[in-house]
Amino acid sequence: MDNSPVDSLPYTNVMKQTRRRRKYFFGTVLLYIPALLITYEISPTNRAMGTLFGIWVVVLIIVTFLVALSKCPRCGNYFHLHGMTLLILRKCLHCQLHIKESDYEPFRKDISANQEAELPH
Repeated sequence: MDNSPVDSLPYTNVMKQTRRRRKYFFGTVLLYIPALLITYEISPTNRAMGTLFGIWVVVLIIVTFLVALSKCPRCGNYFHLHGMTLLILRKCLHCQLHIKESDYEPFRKDISANQEAELPH
């Protein structure tokens, strides 16, 4: 059994990256209406509005892919993806790691009663 201390720096970096990607996603979503109003004040043409919408959609797709492909540092699965479903929630969809959790705690699967009986004491 290895009792060496676990380096939590990669864990912390991955969690910071996941939080940052979430901020980019929600910022992109929330930025659309103000950007639309500003564009309407500057140039109320359909072309300007359509261009803004096209740019926003491209940025939204890129940011959504970044969020969707964020890995959970505890279990190694995608943090916000479960199968083909993208759910941007505060917990990992696989191991329930909370997005605000900052302490490193490795993922431990529960040992069933049968496996526990087989372990030497």
